[in-house]
Amino acid sequence: MGLTWGVCCLLVLVAAAGARPPAGHTFNTSDYLQQRRAILAQEQTDILGQNQVLSAEEEQVNKILMAAKDAEMEDGFETLDFLPSKNFMTVIQQMEESQVFKLIKQMPKGAALHLHHSAMASSWWVVQELTYWPHLYMCYDTDDHLFFRFFEKPDTTCAWELVSTVRSNYVDPSEFDAMLFSRLTLLTENPDEKYPDINTVWSIFQGYFATISNLIMYRPAWETYLYHALGEFADDNVMYIEFRGSLPPLYELNGTKLTEEESVAVYRDTTQRFVDDNQDRFFGARFIFAPPRGVDNATVHEYVSLMKRLKKAFPDFVAGFDLVGQEDKGEPLIAFVDELLQLSEADIRVFYHAGETNWMGMESDDNLIDALLLNASRIGHGYALVKHPEAKMMALEKDVPIEVSPISNQVLKLVEDLRNHPAVGLVAEGFPIVVSADDPGAWGASGLSYDMYEAFMAFGGAKADLRFLKQLAINSISYSSLDEAAESDLMYKWVEKWKEFVAKTPTLLADRG
Repeated sequence: MGLTWGVCCLLVLVAAAGARPPAGHTFNTSDYLQQRRAILAQEQTDILGQNQVLSAEEEQVNKILMAAKDAEMEDGFETLDFLPSKNFMTVIQQMEESQVFKLIKQMPKGAALHLHHSAMASSWWVVQELTYWPHLYMCYDTDDHLFFRFFEKPDTTCAWELVSTVRSNYVDPSEFDAMLFSRLTLLTENPDEKYPDINTVWSIFQGYFATISNLIMYRPAWETYLYHALGEFADDNVMYIEFRGSLPPLYELNGTKLTEEESVAVYRDTTQRFVDDNQDRFFGARFIFAPPRGVDNATVHEYVSLMKRLKKAFPDFVAGFDLVGQEDKGEPLIAFVDELLQLSEADIRVFYHAGETNWMGMESDDNLIDALLLNASRIGHGYALVKHPEAKMMALEKDVPIEVSPISNQVLKLVEDLRNHPAVGLVAEGFPIVVSADDPGAWGASGLSYDMYEAFMAFGGAKADLRFLKQLAINSISYSSLDEAAESDLMYKWVEKWKEFVAKTPTLLADRG
């Protein structure tokens, strides 16, 4: 005999609240299907962004977006040829042909909040532009690591050769450029072969930074590089960025080194010049001082002292502090707690990398606890957060989002198939995240669209729609380091761009058709 109406409704409400029905109860088919619908409906409302209410015009765009997404998802389900399940570096061209990717590229994405200064711009642009500048020298050390440096006259620390001379010795200069590109990127056709484990890929990744550093830290080169990098993000419909940097001193052609304050002034002034030139499409950028974590306490004490000076000198441009580098190999936050607590006392915001690891119960994932106790405004990566329920609850209570960089986590060997990324579970329950690109220049990407595509397809699954993408854009602004007035200004400008996108998308697609 079937359940009474009251009992049935009670069970539906219980199911909708996420609880199991009482043991021993039986259901007829109608009751079973009603409960099933209630559970699925509740799960749908939990997905990040599902509380967004779409206008009629947005619903039209959503239909276009979801038609393209459904086609890709169904094809992937049938053929197992699903792009987020494969290493990004092997599917870049396929991704660029995706209709979903093309729509995301047109979308105003708000902000990119997790970037590193020497990997923001396309490596191919670096080769085609900066390596053709005069006075650039190159050399190899005994371990075959490539280094660059601009000189009036080279020193004797290495067997320096003019890049222009080396290039001229090639029958085909494009072969030389291809060689340089291979040294300035992790990009490869066989990533599993070249990078068999996480330590190998991190070693080569750190070599990338060593190779590019003095190439772009030449003061005129840095100004050109940063201006171009901001342009790549603006071209990708990103309106604001926050980028981290270890602040190696900029240098002049005669070898003079700028102080840290003078270097940050160049960062600020170049950013302002780009904003002045692009007021209709770019809002601004801020800098997070992020030196390496593999140091001693005395060095961290120096970091903290410098951070205080920078914040005083550049209150509107320097956003805060972080420590970076491979967590499994570097020092944990707890090792520097005495020094880092000084930042809280000085009311300086922190954005710690924490939990960028596959391990559980080790110092590297325990960084999550310390990052939260040290009042991090955002947590970089937070990959291990789902293994720490207390930290997860604390992050929710403090409204601390996770900065998720899907392609970085895949390329750097934390996860192979992005459908298995911990962020999938976080998205399913509406946990606050922001999506960023980390080091796009290091693996053949540019801007933010590639990571947004991966998040939309892999983290959101088949059911996340335009509301998910809209929420990510809103999160990127509301969790920025901007003060309330600047955040409101950016949000207003983003809303205007979003309205333009919604209005023009059906027309653009109709014209293409």
